[in-house]
Amino acid sequence: MSTTTNQAKAEFAHDLQVGLARSSVPEFGELPLVGMAGKLAVNIRGLGAIQGDVLRQVADHFFDIPALALRPVLDILAEIGYVDLITTGKTITSVIPNIPHFSSVYSGLGEYVGTIALTEHEEVAIAVLNELRSKPEKRDAMIGRLGAPMPVFNRVELITKTGGLVLPKRARGQDVLVSPYYFADSLDALASQAASGGASGVQRLLDLLKKAQGWPLSMIRARGEINGTKLSSSELQLLEEMVADGVLRPPSLRNPSVDEHFVFTPRPGAGVMDGSKREIYERTMAIVAAVRKGQLLPSQYAIKYPVALLEKLATYKKIGASTEAALQYTNLVTLRVGRLAPLPRSGWYEFQLIDTPENVQALQDAISIFRSGEPLSGGVSDDARIALQRDETYIQSIVASTALRQVARPPLDAQARAEMEQLLLDLR
Repeated sequence: MSTTTNQAKAEFAHDLQVGLARSSVPEFGELPLVGMAGKLAVNIRGLGAIQGDVLRQVADHFFDIPALALRPVLDILAEIGYVDLITTGKTITSVIPNIPHFSSVYSGLGEYVGTIALTEHEEVAIAVLNELRSKPEKRDAMIGRLGAPMPVFNRVELITKTGGLVLPKRARGQDVLVSPYYFADSLDALASQAASGGASGVQRLLDLLKKAQGWPLSMIRARGEINGTKLSSSELQLLEEMVADGVLRPPSLRNPSVDEHFVFTPRPGAGVMDGSKREIYERTMAIVAAVRKGQLLPSQYAIKYPVALLEKLATYKKIGASTEAALQYTNLVTLRVGRLAPLPRSGWYEFQLIDTPENVQALQDAISIFRSGEPLSGGVSDDARIALQRDETYIQSIVASTALRQVARPPLDAQARAEMEQLLLDLR
């Protein structure tokens, strides 16, 4: 079975928890609690003290963390130093977040994962998601590579399929597994690529693009490389096919003579990014593309330090005027990220940020993409963060009309059902 770092295991625990929500999986041990801890940490990062009663209700309503599970989840976060718990007797009256803002919350949770023993089903579930996060995969090839017992693999496949994390596809006469959680678009095209033997090529391309988000497509074509890494002719052809099929959907900027496209990894699925974050994601890509244009395809003066430029925009809400601004930032004006203010000198414009929470978040996500390849805001619920900073009356008004939530159970496959019946009937 493939090796996975403890930090990655914590990340997959979060993904499993998002997919399974309130489903109870008896084959899983502590991994769901780690997933809940990650989900909670991402959403309370940067907040002030939170009332214990408010947190209990918000966690249940927004994060699918049942009240009975909240205490062990908070104990995990307290153990790794992510929260301080203020208690009266055994009752938590207040929670004070201490979560690092500019590093992954999963580094600390990974340390915790290293201290616990995962069940066989948890290990296989992590291995399956590890395979499918970066590419679809032929089912038989995955089974052979993981080396998991078939009853365990079948059960994990059913659990992850029930949670919407894994989707079986039939392509070119083969069974292919793809994750709609990690890939939002063109799943049939991705499955077809995997069935034709291109799974490893897809993974390599996406790994390279994650480290060079927004790389100009014309530069990739002209140089046969992504950020200095050479591509084979088959990889270049695969890239072209993924762009044509809509797997990679590059935003464009119009040059005087041609539209310039900038390539990003596929848009993540709804589990990673809900509807309210879609517009922010589009603005983030547009910001990155605009900076890549100035960095790699300047008309005259190149941007040498993209992160420094964006941090200046975040601080001062504007970027120094230039003759290239009108062309470089036109998409950002269309998307209402900013405006172009003309200067007295002919042809000179200053780009000014429209200071709204959505634009500020898109800007911070763009900075994060340049630093790590991923936005910071994935999985964050704005409604929940508002509720966490209000009193108990506010959250009670939200949940008052909500029916009591039931704990769901993934269906049993035939073999698991037979084993359960044998146990109950004591047949030997």
